[in-house]
Amino acid sequence: MLHNDAPRTAAWLIMGSTGSTPGVLEVVGGHLRFTAAGRGALTSGQLAELERRTGRAGLAAELDRGSSVVLFDAPLEVVGDVTFPWYYFGGGMKLAVAEAPYRFSFLQPQNTQEWPGVDGIPGGRAAGKLWRAALASAGSRR
Repeated sequence: MLHNDAPRTAAWLIMGSTGSTPGVLEVVGGHLRFTAAGRGALTSGQLAELERRTGRAGLAAELDRGSSVVLFDAPLEVVGDVTFPWYYFGGGMKLAVAEAPYRFSFLQPQNTQEWPGVDGIPGGRAAGKLWRAALASAGSRR
């Protein structure tokens, strides 16, 4: 069973082949939460897609201003389809939150600025192992 305050890691929400935004992925009170730190390298179209997935009008404008925004805060029971594809080399995962798909990398994408608290490839792979164990224990599929 997950603790109410673990895990918590830096992560990039990945969209398309080059779109991403940095943030924090964490479990708080039995909920999976991702807080994005601005728009990152997301295009206007990708921001519009995030608005559609989250059902939050104005989300694109908030991220464009550089605001930190909670994109989702969902009970672990609605998190599913969790996979750790081999081509992420242990440093990323895919999942669905209330059936909306999301991809995350724990390794900093090359087209982004440095993000505090990230320890390169070893740190990204360690975060991947942490999330694999955490979400498996919550009953999500691997």
